[in-house]
Amino acid sequence: MTSLYRKILTNAWLITKKHYYLWPLGFFVAFLGNGGEYQMLSRQIERVNLQPETIFSLSEWFNTSIFQDWDLTIVRGFLLALFVLFILGIIYLIIWLIISSMAGLIQGCASADKKERKTFFGLLTTGRKNFKPVFLLFLIAKVIVYGILVLILTPIMLATFAQQNESLNVFIIFLTFLIFVPLSIIVSFVTRFASAYVVLEGQKMWDAFKNGWRLFSANWLISLEMAAILLFINFCISLVVLAAFFLIFSPFFFVGISSSFASPGIFWTIIMIPVIIIILLFIFIGSLLATFQVNSWTLLYLRLTEGRKAYSKLVRWAAVLPSKLKPRQ
Repeated sequence: MTSLYRKILTNAWLITKKHYYLWPLGFFVAFLGNGGEYQMLSRQIERVNLQPETIFSLSEWFNTSIFQDWDLTIVRGFLLALFVLFILGIIYLIIWLIISSMAGLIQGCASADKKERKTFFGLLTTGRKNFKPVFLLFLIAKVIVYGILVLILTPIMLATFAQQNESLNVFIIFLTFLIFVPLSIIVSFVTRFASAYVVLEGQKMWDAFKNGWRLFSANWLISLEMAAILLFINFCISLVVLAAFFLIFSPFFFVGISSSFASPGIFWTIIMIPVIIIILLFIFIGSLLATFQVNSWTLLYLRLTEGRKAYSKLVRWAAVLPSKLKPRQ
């Protein structure tokens, strides 16, 4: 049983490094978050912990008339409607760029794996053609997770919190954690694989979602291990970026402090130089990291669907453990 992740991650990095036209797509995909499924874990834990406050805040908000003090003339109402439409248009454009870039990046990685070169605009066009099914996949994922939260868990929490039973409240929060967090991670894996089925196989949305579920259920341990490895890589890169931040920022900070005695206004001018450098560094590294992670998942998908059996790291360790423990003659 040969190594699975080493080859995938090595190829993903080589594709990322060589095919620079993927980086702008990675820039937009980075807005989805580079931490992966286990970063989602921390976010969902925080959301679960904040649910009691959120529920009561929403209850108070619905019990107040937030529009009673509004004095809207026809002109002001028209301008407000235009402003709302403008904001919605901006939101749609951002979502379109993110989802189209995700689909284009999947296609770009698969093409690069076959030694085919594409262009940024060509891949963005591919992403545009697949925008609707991929967007609906991500939307369905959110509906499944938050639908269960709103329709099932929230009424239970409202009923129990109204009784002000501390022990029962803690139990309900723990139950919510057990249901909500694993469900979020599983749906995220399924959505990743389903998006690849849509882009690379041209499947319909529901067929892709079902096949994504089958692929994940057959390789759930591999998916978890892959996410853990990518999280570790993300953590190491974050430490390097943090160290670079201090190395870049510190000299300018001390120069700015020393120069401010002679000219007080020069401090912020000097400080803006490392701030701009750091922002550009974050954008560059974030784009590379997002590109690398999507490439890694795409190559894993290609490996799992090519027909050859894939084994997780734990399974491979378990296979060689008896021979390692066997006493030598």
